[in-house]
Amino acid sequence: MSGNLVYGKGTTDRWTFLATAIVAVALSVAFAKVSLKPLWQESAESLVAPWAPIALVMLTRFIALACGIWAIISMFRVGPGNMQVLLHERRTMKILHPVNSEKFVTFSSWTLLCNILYFGSVSVASVMTLNGKEVPLWLERFEVSMFAIACSSAFLTATIVRHILLPDLMKSDRDPNFLFTYHEQIMHNFAAIFLAVELFLVGPTLHPEFGLYCVGMGLVYVGFAYIFAYQGGGYYVYSFIDPRLKYAPFVMLGLAAAIAVVYLMMTFASIVVQANPLIGALLLVAWVSKIVQFSPTRA
Repeated sequence: MSGNLVYGKGTTDRWTFLATAIVAVALSVAFAKVSLKPLWQESAESLVAPWAPIALVMLTRFIALACGIWAIISMFRVGPGNMQVLLHERRTMKILHPVNSEKFVTFSSWTLLCNILYFGSVSVASVMTLNGKEVPLWLERFEVSMFAIACSSAFLTATIVRHILLPDLMKSDRDPNFLFTYHEQIMHNFAAIFLAVELFLVGPTLHPEFGLYCVGMGLVYVGFAYIFAYQGGGYYVYSFIDPRLKYAPFVMLGLAAAIAVVYLMMTFASIVVQANPLIGALLLVAWVSKIVQFSPTRA
């Protein structure tokens, strides 16, 4: 992987930061121009009024929530991890063995946290609705935004892991089995599966405007990664995120576009589910089967 690192001129990182800032400004303007309140309410109502039996929906939500929480516990229980990082100063790859909270510097771990936050918040909102209580506006906003963020990050994470990270790992001399422990499987595979099941059973009303949340989450992570590399841990979890690489500005713009496109694809899938659950199910199964991988060798 290190042999593929091609650095640009000394000012490349500044262009990358500028590209990131442009996306941030555009995002802020979009948030200011778009009226999200009526969209929040419509989507929030659809999340607690699924077409499938509510008992089945609640069961799958509790399972997803429990699996996510246990994955967090597992991250602390299993001991040191195995992570190949790009050192900021030396510009070389190195194997690190993070422990406890050090493991939460990856986008995958953020994906897991988003899953937990979504299934936790929507479960609370559903229980309140079933008991005839009014769901607070802040909770409606939170569950809707977290659904969009969790979907886009989970499906993008699974795609990157299967089609980029794993092939690179298989070409090296490293043992890939560490990527298939319980908590890694939840982050890379089951997060997307749980959300696909949720999308199928609920058929929520989604809006393209919620893609703004997804881009926002991506920008927050990129900002965190830059600060962590320059002022914190001194390394990048993903080598391609180094802002000094030759094509880094375009990579950053591409990642922002990718996370939004993934959400828009989820929006389309939800429309299909609403129109025809069977076709929607087939679409989701085909999609998920192309991005998850449960062992080092594909079936």
